[in-house]
Amino acid sequence: MLPPAASAFTICIGILVLIGWSLDLEPLKRVLPGFVAMNPGTAVLFILIGIALASALRSRSLVTGVMGKVLSAIVVVAAASELLEFAGICRSPVDEVLFAAKLSAIQDGLPNRMAPNTALNFFLAGLSILLLDTRGRRSLGQALAILIGLGAILSITGYGYGVRSFSGLAPINPVALHTAVTFFVLAAGIFFAVPRAPLAEPFATNDPRERLARILRILFPLAVLLTLFLGWLCVWGERHQLYESAFGTALYAITLIFLFAVFVRWAVSVVGKLEAEHAVANARLREVNRRKDEMIAVVSHDLCSPLTGFQMVIDLLRTKSEEPTEELLGLMDHSARRMVSMVRGLLDISKLQTENIELELGDVLASEVIRQSMEPLAINANAKRITLRLHVAPGEPMLRADRLRLSQIFSNLLTNAVKFTPNGGAVDVTVAPAAEGVQVDVRDTGLGIPKDEMAQIFDKYRQTTTKATAGEGGTGLGLAIVRELVLLHAGQITVTSEVNRGSVFTVRLPVNPERQDRTSS
Repeated sequence: MLPPAASAFTICIGILVLIGWSLDLEPLKRVLPGFVAMNPGTAVLFILIGIALASALRSRSLVTGVMGKVLSAIVVVAAASELLEFAGICRSPVDEVLFAAKLSAIQDGLPNRMAPNTALNFFLAGLSILLLDTRGRRSLGQALAILIGLGAILSITGYGYGVRSFSGLAPINPVALHTAVTFFVLAAGIFFAVPRAPLAEPFATNDPRERLARILRILFPLAVLLTLFLGWLCVWGERHQLYESAFGTALYAITLIFLFAVFVRWAVSVVGKLEAEHAVANARLREVNRRKDEMIAVVSHDLCSPLTGFQMVIDLLRTKSEEPTEELLGLMDHSARRMVSMVRGLLDISKLQTENIELELGDVLASEVIRQSMEPLAINANAKRITLRLHVAPGEPMLRADRLRLSQIFSNLLTNAVKFTPNGGAVDVTVAPAAEGVQVDVRDTGLGIPKDEMAQIFDKYRQTTTKATAGEGGTGLGLAIVRELVLLHAGQITVTSEVNRGSVFTVRLPVNPERQDRTSS
């Protein structure tokens, strides 16, 4: 927001000063009595450079981009002609065209002309907009803006400290106070016009992770303002004879040393916290990498087992001429299903990470999907004498959801429930209407999840220390896939668990995920 505001401020100051010259309103021309009036030519150049900056901010439009460059070039030429006049090479009419009869005011004691540093700042401002790289690859425009800002601060400091050679109150070509302030605002607007430029990025980034940049944005202006204030206080005390010049200088130096020590201590503290956070983040990355390596080892081992089964069946068929028995076909089918399940899990987690999954939405009843997901698990559940029950409350709403992905969600949850429930246990699924959707509770009487593992239960490659009751294996991807698919449906998933008492996974799904996304956004 700063560049557009700086552009508008610059244009408004130029217009107000011209109104002041037209209506002889001294506050608009010189701010305070005894201060220097801004030259009307300076006001016109402020209007032109303000419009040029506004056009540069809209450089995607060819017309505004060209207009910005043209206006910047006009300002550069006008400022160059003034500089040439100061060098004695030629005479420039830029600061004498408007209100020529009013430029020799008695109260100023000299003709109102554009100051050399004003012309130089206009020259640099025009060049900086001409050289502004909207792609953020070069920072030459921002570097020139820094020079403009330094020149403006010099004049503003002169007014604040009463140093005539700084403030422009010397008897030759003075700088008006509002001219210096406007140049400072303009320099800030040009500097931040391209936030991703190398010079501006540390001050302009909005990335919440860039804490150092946020500290820099606070610390830098605070240090500048404090230094200027202390210097003014030192000068004020000396002028009012509160202390000698040497005492004031010493006090100023001691105070700066103290403030510098405070700032350094603060910076060290913040950097220490950042290093601690980075260490924690690196530890997490190492842990994720370790779990990934373990998962690869598990998958490699689990893929090897069905392939070994295939190899055994092939060897038997080669040595025997008769048709394959139902037992051999069942072994091959079981091995193939295990391989497909593992490969599908790896593919799904890869797609979810790259956000390549698109939902095929249709009208679906969650209870129907759950009932179909229970059927293949009946064999495993019966073998362990586990009771599978589905409870559907009246008024279940129809969902707009991807049937295949819903099946994947509940198949994973039910498979885990059966896997970690001991013989003779029960798995109960409850489907009930909820606010703007449906709630599904998958409750088991299994081994439960240790409390210290609850926070990471949905992490990729994470497997609990609880072992399956029949020695079943896994990749640690199932619950991570479940969570991502639930989120893809704009839903929520939570879990409550107690060791040796069982777990409850609760899934809440909206009636229409597309409408839910629009509402939340």
